[in-house]
Amino acid sequence: MPSKPTNESFDVFIIGAGPAGTAAAISLREIIPDARVGIADTGKAAHFHVGESVPPPIKPFLDHLGVATAFENAAHSPAFRTLSAWGSSGLESNEFFLHAYNTGWRLDRTNFNAMLKTEAIRRGTANISARAFSLAESPHGWLIDCGNVGKFSARYVIDASGHTAVVSRWLKYAPRKLDRLIGCAVFFEHQTQQPELFDTETAVIEACYQGWWYTAAIPGHRRIAMLMTDADIARQLSIANMSTWLHHSSLTKHIKQRTDTRFPLTQPMIFPASSRCFTDTYPPGIVAVGDAISSFDPLSSQGIVKALRSALYASYAIADHYLGNDTIGFSKYFTLMRNEFDNYSVTWQDYYRREQRWPEAPFWQRRHRMKLT
Repeated sequence: MPSKPTNESFDVFIIGAGPAGTAAAISLREIIPDARVGIADTGKAAHFHVGESVPPPIKPFLDHLGVATAFENAAHSPAFRTLSAWGSSGLESNEFFLHAYNTGWRLDRTNFNAMLKTEAIRRGTANISARAFSLAESPHGWLIDCGNVGKFSARYVIDASGHTAVVSRWLKYAPRKLDRLIGCAVFFEHQTQQPELFDTETAVIEACYQGWWYTAAIPGHRRIAMLMTDADIARQLSIANMSTWLHHSSLTKHIKQRTDTRFPLTQPMIFPASSRCFTDTYPPGIVAVGDAISSFDPLSSQGIVKALRSALYASYAIADHYLGNDTIGFSKYFTLMRNEFDNYSVTWQDYYRREQRWPEAPFWQRRHRMKLT
């Protein structure tokens, strides 16, 4: 069959309307006001977003994007510390008040994503309700096939598709992986068996033989609890089975005290959480941002901040080339992303090595014996 005609041409076409994609659009419209920016959004919002905590350093990025006021007016829950049973059975506190920006947040992700997208559109970004299926070179850049919606041409393409990293998959790139971490989460009503332990401002982390647990109250009168472990261990445990999940949560010391499992809102939900980075050289005009270029362990609470940071740096690289035909910005960007991941890897391994209570457990052996390259 003959191919569909190109619907529209853009200077920059962004695949994915999560925080990285929308932040890139906002920044590009600010730096290059005359640039034609389009963002492809499938429009399929998740009914439940995994509860994400963001640390205080998110504040400068929100200020830079000009969305700090909108963020502060939204229904995000303040967070001032994290409690963790890591390396011992007792809880220790990591206080945010020691940071220059002393308030962290647990996001209402639906609200947060919508706020950034609204701001991107308000500033002139074209919203394209479509899914991108393939990418091909064209005489003037790239051609993005969006199926029944049509084909779009662009000088630059930003892959902001998250952990699926669609452009890297199309290019047959393989990431460098540190682990096979997955999360198995269940949402509950906003209740607890012991009210005196229920702190809406505090997240709790508890290491266990199979990995580690996390729980926190999140906006919408809900609580999330999840086990983080490796994919093969999760399969062996059948952790996606509700009764199995409940059994293992009942073996915890601190998580079970803060989660009333009588009121589940979902079955166990599996999501990828591996630490990885794409290190290939991307073709000219293609940039990956957020989890599409690298992803960090949820322990770091750096996912959203990293997404915003990479989006800003990627927009600067595109602007350098758009305004002055300077290609150095692209090489600097990818070098920065890889160096960031290398530095993160050292911190990641150091933190996991602090937990020595189960030296015979496969989950911990993998992290203790790994040699970083």
